[in-house]
Amino acid sequence: MKKTVKISFVQGRLSNQIGSNFQYFPIDNWQNELKDANKIGLSNIEWIVSDLSNPIFNNEFLKLIILYLKKLKIKISSISLDFLMTRPFYNLGKKDLDWLIKKLNLISKRFGKLRINLPIEEESRVFNYQQLSKLKKNLKYFEKKISKIFLISIETDISPNNILKLLSKKNFKRIGLNIDIGNIEANGYDIESYFSELKDFIFGIHIKNRNSLFSRSKMLTNKKNLNYTILHLNSLKKLNDITLQTFRDNKNFKNQLNKNFKFIQSKLVDERI
Repeated sequence: MKKTVKISFVQGRLSNQIGSNFQYFPIDNWQNELKDANKIGLSNIEWIVSDLSNPIFNNEFLKLIILYLKKLKIKISSISLDFLMTRPFYNLGKKDLDWLIKKLNLISKRFGKLRINLPIEEESRVFNYQQLSKLKKNLKYFEKKISKIFLISIETDISPNNILKLLSKKNFKRIGLNIDIGNIEANGYDIESYFSELKDFIFGIHIKNRNSLFSRSKMLTNKKNLNYTILHLNSLKKLNDITLQTFRDNKNFKNQLNKNFKFIQSKLVDERI
């Protein structure tokens, strides 16, 4: 095996959905979810921040979170600021940014190196030049103020060519990319262009199975995007983690995540990554 690959799962994939949400911080089950992850053999998690009242921002709750993580031998590989899906990052004011940065910097003292993911897609994607200008301004401020320990990634559904222009050295020095191989196919983009043009920016990968034209997620299977990604993982020198954001329903989600995890493990071994 040439490369040690950190495999994570997205928080909430081992919990009942919250209302109508399949991906949301499981406020009444996060402890049990960590236990279930440990039983499956998962040792990394992408922590989901669905709103600013997340317990990871509270010092007393943070102590409890650290206790559970240590006991169950699970590490936080990334924190995804999912509340930005409906509250665009480019619309955050300075007070909100300062509060968020302060809380994240406090977390950095407890966890060390991990990836902070900023979703800029779907409802929160950039649609015009004015939004792009505000996005650049906020990203530059975030990059300047956030702890140097963190890796910063954006997750976006703009084209690979536009991503390359946005993340050029002229604009940013520390900001990279989290790609979602399912969403890449759903949007009709070519996975190979990410590895040829953006491989030096890729800090994280979401693993998901979708078809073109915005189809729904399905269980993992052998497909071009997944196979190509696994085959070329060694070219991603700045990769921090690959994270299972795979299909789940509201009945068999534990078994489904277990099957998807075992599938990815077998793929990594088969390709001798």
